[in-house]
Amino acid sequence: MPVQPADWLISSDIVDEVAFRVDIPGDDQGKWIVSFLPPEVRLTEKQALTCMELAEMVLLALESPVDSLDLEFARIRVTELGLSLEDLMWLLAARSTLLRDGSAPQASGSSAPA
Repeated sequence: MPVQPADWLISSDIVDEVAFRVDIPGDDQGKWIVSFLPPEVRLTEKQALTCMELAEMVLLALESPVDSLDLEFARIRVTELGLSLEDLMWLLAARSTLLRDGSAPQASGSSAPA
């Protein structure tokens, strides 16, 4: 599996995002921070793992078509985070090096100025 959980870090072979556990003493100790979410958002380990898995699903979908079953599965899983799939996609798009480098698949049709 491309998502690689460890005691304090969850990383991926596919996306440039990570999740890490807060280990400093305080109310947030043991909670998780995910790189593409706002820094004040603290999650459980299960939620952080879900974030990373969904990030992979969304970014892999840029390279190949996603069938409706996969899309519905992603919509169900993202509810564990209190987000919509669209919100998650926007958060990922804002940070994606794939999109910034211009290597994402181009939409068909002509939207170029004449």
